Amino acid sequence: MELRRRNLVQPHQFPYLPHDGARGKWDSGDYEACLNKATELIGYRRWREEQASLRQQGRYIGIGVICYLELVGVGISPMMEKVGFNRGGWESAHIRVHSDGKVTLFSGSMPQGHGHATSFAQIVAEALQLPMEDIDVVQGDTDRVLAGHGTFNSRSMPVGGSAAFTAAGKILAKARRIAAFMLEVPEEEVQYADGHFSGTGNPTVLSFPQVARMAYLAHKLPRDVEAGLDERVFYEPVALGAPNGCHAVVVEVDAETGVVTILDYVAVDDVGVMINPMLCHGQMHGGIAQGIGQALYEEAKYDEAGQLLSGSLLDYGFPRIEQIPRMRTGFHVSPAPSNPLGVKGIGEAGCVGAPPAVVAAVCDALKPFGITHLDMPLTPPKVWRAIHETSRSQA
Repeated sequence: MELRRRNLVQPHQFPYLPHDGARGKWDSGDYEACLNKATELIGYRRWREEQASLRQQGRYIGIGVICYLELVGVGISPMMEKVGFNRGGWESAHIRVHSDGKVTLFSGSMPQGHGHATSFAQIVAEALQLPMEDIDVVQGDTDRVLAGHGTFNSRSMPVGGSAAFTAAGKILAKARRIAAFMLEVPEEEVQYADGHFSGTGNPTVLSFPQVARMAYLAHKLPRDVEAGLDERVFYEPVALGAPNGCHAVVVEVDAETGVVTILDYVAVDDVGVMINPMLCHGQMHGGIAQGIGQALYEEAKYDEAGQLLSGSLLDYGFPRIEQIPRMRTGFHVSPAPSNPLGVKGIGEAGCVGAPPAVVAAVCDALKPFGITHLDMPLTPPKVWRAIHETSRSQA
């Protein structure tokens, strides 16, 4: 722990350019705060004290603590660069305000279970100061959506979300201009709050739907104002975000069977501003479950002829509900300066942190046997063989 603390980048050093700086600077964070919070929640000191006494009883407990960082929100993937696409890593957003004041967002970012319909609606609703039930989100319809570059590298919120936010800003700017015309005041004197426009020296208050209705009455608008409230944005990121965190896990290894049991799991992550905290916790839970599966169970096995032996869930090891611990997830927020929302992305965070944390904990539990390394997945047969082969060699 002390070695980690001495080498963690400190808050005052951001933006930080690592020695390899090929993909850019790390934008923001407080890595030590995540480490301290995770180790406190897991009870690191207490487990270290119990570990020695439990080993005397024949119980092999291990504690794993890892700090991770990833760079996300990329404009285009390395694969796309290899085939000649070196620009255009945008994500699209098209917002249409209908004449009744209801809003439709057409987003090029396609969900894979992330909850975009909720989080993107929140972004637009907050930017336009309208109820969420007035916002409809359309995705995946190639006849209606402009285009999209894909959901990968935790880019949906930093890139797709920023596109939606930027488009909403353009909508509000035009609506303010129309409201100024309706109120007969200079545009700079128009105030907007809670879905209503007002102007200095004019007692009239206009609702957003009233202004939206006027936007479609072209014959009543100034000549330099185009009819409609309809804005399109292709948002291209200017830098990558750097979500980070600390995962701490306690495991017990049964030396007689090689079975690994996770006793406790804590994750403290910095994913920037959280649009929807409940969705953030849910994505962490799912990512950690996936990472535990990679660490302990999942493997594509082939025979000598190259035939896949684990081609279905009948043969492919996959964690069941009783093998996933009651994990505790928390967050430390450091807003990202790389996009207007201050978000960093969260999609891969759980499955980045979980594998090394679990493997480190298992290796820590197996130190009495002289085992310092095991390749994933740490299945019971593999762990059992490692214990007994090491025991025979020591004998």
